[in-house]
Amino acid sequence: MTELTINLIVCALLFFIGVLIKYSKAYYLIAGYNTAAPEVKEQIDAKALGDFMGRQLMIAAVTPLLGYGLKQAGLLWGMEVGLGLFILIIIYTVIKARKFNPPAVKNKSAGKDILITLIIIIALAAGIAWAAMPPAFNLENKQFAISGAYGVSINYNDIEELDLVTEIPPLSMRTNGLGLGPILKGHFHLEDKGKALLFLRSSSGPVLIIKRQTNPEMLMINCKNAAETRLLYNSLNKKLNSVERSREEGTSVAADTDQPTRSLNEISIDDFDYPPDYPKFEIRYDKQQLSWLKGDSNFTGKPGGIIGNTMFGMNEELADFLEPNIVKPESELIFTAAAVPGLNNPEYKLRMLDKDNSSSIYSLNKNTMLAPKEGGEYIFILWVDWGNGDNSMDYWFKLKVNS
Repeated sequence: MTELTINLIVCALLFFIGVLIKYSKAYYLIAGYNTAAPEVKEQIDAKALGDFMGRQLMIAAVTPLLGYGLKQAGLLWGMEVGLGLFILIIIYTVIKARKFNPPAVKNKSAGKDILITLIIIIALAAGIAWAAMPPAFNLENKQFAISGAYGVSINYNDIEELDLVTEIPPLSMRTNGLGLGPILKGHFHLEDKGKALLFLRSSSGPVLIIKRQTNPEMLMINCKNAAETRLLYNSLNKKLNSVERSREEGTSVAADTDQPTRSLNEISIDDFDYPPDYPKFEIRYDKQQLSWLKGDSNFTGKPGGIIGNTMFGMNEELADFLEPNIVKPESELIFTAAAVPGLNNPEYKLRMLDKDNSSSIYSLNKNTMLAPKEGGEYIFILWVDWGNGDNSMDYWFKLKVNS
């Protein structure tokens, strides 16, 4: 509603000025004409100039509402389309308005007007391009640092709450920032009257939300790729848990200075740690335990667990993190997930991932499977359910079949 109100005010103001110039002969509102020398004004057809400028302003006044309408209709870049049309109309108006100048003034100012216009366009484009660049996220020893436009550093001890939500909270208006299609960056107001510093690269979730103790402005972060957002959340959550353990043990996080700064691209398999309070799980092959990584889970460990307690983990886009387990063709693998008091006995379902990251059902006999007959590498996802899907978990593993 706030965004619509601002658009209506801007449109009404531009349209009103256009009406004043065209119909009320308020030519003093025309930049350049008002400051021109008297002898120059005498050579200008003020009525023709006023009609042209007034009409152009009234046309330009419609573009913000057009952009807003396109956005509400579902066009992600709707506001940018409206802004682009507005800029084009203004540039056209400035250039065409020169024809009303006397020949001597027209020739003298032509090069200057073009140069100024180019400088303004280049400066605006450079500023927008810089602000739109993806931020870098660094998990430093004492703080979480976001570099680039609107960058900020947050001490781990200042983080009051860290959460990963499925949708972007409703926004009210931008106060100091960039809105470029799915890219939202800078300071915004929320519909619930709160404030947020945004680093959003995607119009859809998930979204990482950070609430601070010393600043009421929350941070909202997501990446173009949902998997990267989950990686960042997992890594930051692990870091906060490490800080909390250090605090409880009376050790200092600063003592960890020999560890290098980690960026999002340097996240390791350790970031997919299996929570210690989750049920024990094993994959056995020929008396050996095979390696696996936790996928998405919705596990409360209690009867009637509440959907929404999801913890993200391994997924299709991160399959390179999986370590291959070497097995023989058609060898038997046994899955064992521990029973949980108060819940049902675990049930198993198995899927195999193909080269297009599409999954298909793979044959499973209760809790055992046979490895593929053909040699090669295969990725599997085992879904274990302890009760009506309310307590369930995915386990990812990779097999390398040596024929």
